[in-house]
Amino acid sequence: MEFDEIKNTWKNSFKNTEILNKEELETRLKIGSKSNTALNKIKRSYRFELILGIPMFLGIIICLFIFLNFSYKIYFIPVAILFLGWTISFTWRNYYRIRKTVISSDQLKPALDKTIRDIEKYVNFNMSSFAKFIIIPFSFAFGMLMGLSVAAGEKDFAELFLTMETRMVVKMILIMIIGSAFMIPFSQYINKRLYKQHLDKLKSYLKEFEEIEK
Repeated sequence: MEFDEIKNTWKNSFKNTEILNKEELETRLKIGSKSNTALNKIKRSYRFELILGIPMFLGIIICLFIFLNFSYKIYFIPVAILFLGWTISFTWRNYYRIRKTVISSDQLKPALDKTIRDIEKYVNFNMSSFAKFIIIPFSFAFGMLMGLSVAAGEKDFAELFLTMETRMVVKMILIMIIGSAFMIPFSQYINKRLYKQHLDKLKSYLKEFEEIEK
């Protein structure tokens, strides 16, 4: 524990007309330290998503430019830019809110409150029905359509769909359903490992702090 942090926490207790005893001071400093550890793990998860997501986004756009026929590019590239760009910007926006945050022991409750609110929005969205049942199936469907378009070569959209057999359409639908059924719980597991478990720790530290305030 840094001496300056101990000194500031002790000094600020006088401003609030509540001189902390040794046990309260140690508890507050311990909660602050554990909170910053959990917060740093969440920051690392955001950075991991961005470091992985940005090159993938650029790679997909470049591949679409290279391999797709022009008649497909005008449809797929704007959709890919909007969808993938929105996903990355959403992650970046949430990371930007907390990237410089340090949970100070002398301002523990407001810092924890704000941090929890900022992270909780992201976690709740990732666990929402919209993310599970709209975004994931859409990703599968969009990926399969891109694969078909690359394989179609010079055929246009109308010709591509007219030449598709019923069996192929059924197979694509089954792949989308089975793939989504696998990816939904997997994405929830990843979300829990990267974010939710650390968010739950922050909530427990806030509750612990509120208990020592009583």
